[in-house]
Amino acid sequence: MNKCNFRHKAASAIIGVRNSYRLFILPLLLALCTLFYYWGELVDWAIWEALRHEFFYGIHDIHRLLFLIPITYAGYTARIKGAIIVTLIAFIAFLPRAFFVSPYPDPLLRMMVFTIFAGTMGCLTGIVRNESERCQRLEATVERERDNLLNIVDGMADGVLITGPDYRIRFMNSNMVRDFGDGVGDACYHYLHNLDAPCEQKCRIPDVINNKEISKWECSFPDGRTYEIAAAPYVDADGVVCQISIFRNITQHRKD
Repeated sequence: MNKCNFRHKAASAIIGVRNSYRLFILPLLLALCTLFYYWGELVDWAIWEALRHEFFYGIHDIHRLLFLIPITYAGYTARIKGAIIVTLIAFIAFLPRAFFVSPYPDPLLRMMVFTIFAGTMGCLTGIVRNESERCQRLEATVERERDNLLNIVDGMADGVLITGPDYRIRFMNSNMVRDFGDGVGDACYHYLHNLDAPCEQKCRIPDVINNKEISKWECSFPDGRTYEIAAAPYVDADGVVCQISIFRNITQHRKD
């Protein structure tokens, strides 16, 4: 119990450290982008002739592209709300240059167009991240429900077999393994009847899977056992429609 508590506290501490780092990354990115954006003016103000480069006095639209980094990062980490907030901060950072510094025509209009474009990119990043996490949660839920279902199935008195449309066995419960042996991954026709190809006359998988039919029949095996089989379509966790079959041993009933 103490070990579990220690591990939980250690994991929480690691997550807390990571989150604290994230709090500083965005302000740091914004500060670096703003410094780069006004680098030419800072050089002129400080009279640093050695740091004067023609690139920093070029078209400001190119300089603004660097702000895509913090905006998209905000969309990725803080979703749509974070992208909007960082976009507004970048917009405020653009204003002094648009009003007082830029010698190019329509600086305010060009700055607003870029702000809308960058904000849209950040919001799209947030939307994609939200959808990705939602899909991951749904997949985890489906996996959990499937595991719960298979745990219940494993405790059934009858044998249970899940077979894919490629005739490959995907799941067997313990009673099925006890009666026939482990055959997960094997073809059902080879596993059950030792055949090299599906038996087109007796196989019910195409009807069950393709026509969504519930089928019931009896099957006798060379060792004298007879099983009543009930099969129905079943959608597996990966979205593939399979066949779930219940094998009930009726050998003694037939003898009686």
